[in-house]
Amino acid sequence: MPSPRIAPARSLAVAVAVLTGVLAPLVLPAAGASADEVAGRTLAGELVQAWAEAEPGAAHDHGDDGLVSWVQPADGDPVLVDSAGVEGVPSGSSVELTVGAPSGGEPLPVVDATVTSGPAAATAPVTNEVTVAMVAPAGAVPTGDGTTLAQVVSAVDDRVAPFWSEQSGGVISLHVTATHDWAPASVGCANPALLWDEVAARVRFVPGPGKHLLLYVSRDSDCAYALAEVGSSPSSGGRLYVRDTTTSVIAHELGHNFGLGHSSGEQCDGTVEGGSCRTVAYRDYYDVMGVSWTETGTLNAPQAARLGVLPAAQQQALSVWGSATTATLSPLSGRTGVRALQLTDAEGVAYWLEYRTPAGQDTWLAGNRFGLESGVLLRRAGGLPDTSVLLDGTPGTAAGWDRDLGAALPVGAAVPVSGGDFSVVVQSVSPAGAVVSVTPTAPAAVSATAAGTATAPRPGPRGEVMPGAGEAAVTVAPAPQAAFWAPGYAGAAHRADTPLRTAADHGGGSTVLVALAGGLLAGTALLVVRRLRAARLR
Repeated sequence: MPSPRIAPARSLAVAVAVLTGVLAPLVLPAAGASADEVAGRTLAGELVQAWAEAEPGAAHDHGDDGLVSWVQPADGDPVLVDSAGVEGVPSGSSVELTVGAPSGGEPLPVVDATVTSGPAAATAPVTNEVTVAMVAPAGAVPTGDGTTLAQVVSAVDDRVAPFWSEQSGGVISLHVTATHDWAPASVGCANPALLWDEVAARVRFVPGPGKHLLLYVSRDSDCAYALAEVGSSPSSGGRLYVRDTTTSVIAHELGHNFGLGHSSGEQCDGTVEGGSCRTVAYRDYYDVMGVSWTETGTLNAPQAARLGVLPAAQQQALSVWGSATTATLSPLSGRTGVRALQLTDAEGVAYWLEYRTPAGQDTWLAGNRFGLESGVLLRRAGGLPDTSVLLDGTPGTAAGWDRDLGAALPVGAAVPVSGGDFSVVVQSVSPAGAVVSVTPTAPAAVSATAAGTATAPRPGPRGEVMPGAGEAAVTVAPAPQAAFWAPGYAGAAHRADTPLRTAADHGGGSTVLVALAGGLLAGTALLVVRRLRAARLR
């Protein structure tokens, strides 16, 4: 499969447009306009994106062309556009896209993209109301596939809603407020926005904060296994469809409406990070936003932090500029003590340590069929599509990657994180907690000068507070000249020979349901950081 692409020039143009407010001429397509009619013109509206996934048991990685993108104008039908042309543009942004001529019914190519405003700001937590509709898309049996409306409603109210309520500390309160039994649709899923629009009009669904339209679509339709719009917060609302009533699948898709990407896994040949590596979509069996199977584990630390539902009192932060720390991690599935430790490296990338034990939502860890381990797990936070990446704490060789699901950090051994920015040692584990020691190593560019000279606190290269009164004065070397600019990161260009690649995951076999998502192609900033990191680690 091809590796993720980086388009620094496009990202620079988008970023500059955001910062300067440069606007392209506004030309809206007329309602019902065809692709031929809008070709060569400028589409203005909201960029909406979702990720169409493979059937259960099929290979899944970001090399597959599963991203669906369209522009929803203020007045008119949605228009499908080529996802490659809007790479790095956040879903939910207001955009103006100059499009080219269509080819054989394919989405319109994007000639130029301008972001006029970012996604709408999150609102205060609201009750999440779900409208459920049973739909037979065009070409499917009009009477459905035998799944009942009651089964779907029960999945949401009796299983998915309690899960998200517990994981969010009550912030997310899901419940079904309207139901509609089987009815045929005049369109299929080639353009999912049209299907959602048709059903929304029929059932009188009005979008808004906390409003979700959940379609159960026939298994004999042309629809993907599941699909969800990507939101920006738990209060965004959104539309989704599924072809299964499994708890983890519906919970996963709603997670995308809430603004979460995938919980994926990175494996490197003999190392925790760096060298020859692969990142496989959904390869996190512990997490609801990872591989979907019969168990639904506790929402992991970076995903909970992204949602804003990891209480400040239950997390501890340490910067690469800080002092060595020993902390006791309480089980993540609990609701007391320090449940997560955040490590921020020299590039501003966040790593998270969490402790998994067979208790609470993770009771299934005792004797699970995949041999997933209890212990301290290390994850790296990022942007879409992989907002959480599970790292292998006991890395093996590439030949055994597909069978290697062990990820817990070993007890008593030092594990380097972020190329040596941190050294992590799990000192001990017990049902009550894990004792972890973390030693930061500040970059060599920071060197001591007149020892003992009192200085006022000052920001470090990335805003960190450097030593102040009563501490040694320091000299901070200037940051390297940026060779490009991308949102959230500035740095030198990556090495072209960085051996990052993607590969399909076959470790779960046919018994695993592929987690279904509405993720995006990797944001440029995340790809840049990953490749810079891999280059630095070599």
